[in-house]
Amino acid sequence: MKYSKLRQIRSSFWFIPTFYGVGAFIAAILTLVFDRHFIQGNAIILPYFFFATYDTSITILSTLVSSMLTMTTITFSTIMVVLTTYLSNFSPRTLQNFITDRITKRVLGIFVGGIIYFIILLLLIEQTAEDGFVYFAPVLAVTYAIVCVAYFVYFIHHVANWILVGNLIKHISKNTMDTIDRTFMDFEKANEGGSASWDSWELDEIKMKEPRTISSRVSGYLQNVAIKDLLKIAIQHDLIIKLDRDIGEFIDEGTVVISYWSAKDYPGEEKILDALSLGTERTTDQDIEYGIQKLVEIALRAISPGINDPNTAINCINRLGRVLSRLGQKHIPQPLYHDENKNLRVITNPVTYSTYLYKSFYQIRHYAREDVSVLGSILHSLELAADGNKHDIHETIWEFGQFVIRGFDPNVLDDLDFRFINEKLKKVAKATGFEEAYTPLKKPV
Repeated sequence: MKYSKLRQIRSSFWFIPTFYGVGAFIAAILTLVFDRHFIQGNAIILPYFFFATYDTSITILSTLVSSMLTMTTITFSTIMVVLTTYLSNFSPRTLQNFITDRITKRVLGIFVGGIIYFIILLLLIEQTAEDGFVYFAPVLAVTYAIVCVAYFVYFIHHVANWILVGNLIKHISKNTMDTIDRTFMDFEKANEGGSASWDSWELDEIKMKEPRTISSRVSGYLQNVAIKDLLKIAIQHDLIIKLDRDIGEFIDEGTVVISYWSAKDYPGEEKILDALSLGTERTTDQDIEYGIQKLVEIALRAISPGINDPNTAINCINRLGRVLSRLGQKHIPQPLYHDENKNLRVITNPVTYSTYLYKSFYQIRHYAREDVSVLGSILHSLELAADGNKHDIHETIWEFGQFVIRGFDPNVLDDLDFRFINEKLKKVAKATGFEEAYTPLKKPV
């Protein structure tokens, strides 16, 4: 799929370093051309100490090449230490956040570009028999080296922040909320025709007709769906397109991914497949559930007996509350995409809010059924999700709160624990408007 291949190239770990490397090669050639045709071996315009002789230039460039190789090696070693820490202490899924971070790629790109820049200058600089012939290129190389040192210090500071679990959790939650906002914005932009009053019987009437199906040519996780492209194809060829798979779902080769209704044969099924992006792993570009899964895995690792760090788990749960609050404000219950004439063109199967809620806490509820602090933080997150949100999800949140309470063992709770949990549960009842349905928990007889 064309979109998938282009995206894989741009998201590759070596894309930005390669870009900087090519730019450094061109810059080295332009530097030598400027040195030979404009400077012409004379210390013009600038003071004489901005220039260097041939022997001094060779010494400077040789030193800079070896220094840059050392700095690049240290950088790669630092990256491997961070990746090992993420893998052992947090979650294998969190590796993607650091690897795809633009600052990490940019620092590597600057170092790779510096090595190429210095080597090309060292290779192509020529000695002349003229006395007093000087070069401006080494001064530019030293300036580039100073920039590299500044970025190296910045990279160490960046890694020191990333290695902190609190900053990692904050980054993942922010990335997930950005995905929610971006998904909602894409819906608003793509659905230019606005909403139409499509009743359930009208949708059922469409589905009663036998659709044509399109199967996937490759296997992998569904990473992105270009709704605008699907809508454009549907309008141009008078189609109704239905996406049969969800974002983040694994699709095998030959699996039906698209159904469409058309009054006549449509030969361009390959164009429809080009609007879908499949890859070997899930991403958070459109996959909201994947961002939630990362936070859940960090929390589960934190409350495991081997690590026993409930404060980190509580931090994850609080962040999940923020994500669920944003999701409740932006969630689209039934995204139907129309053209300008209010004609239905694209149908998707959105994940319900209750599903996101369940995926956020069902594993934590199971593995921390005797931890009062975790139970209290889950109830606090439900309160955050309910505050300032739509009333149609309040009932879902209250029912899920009861589900969470039933999963904990009341025999391990003391009187003070019951008081603490009842205060949290009462706040959830108040936030959801179910104060009348609230009944305090009591110690079993």
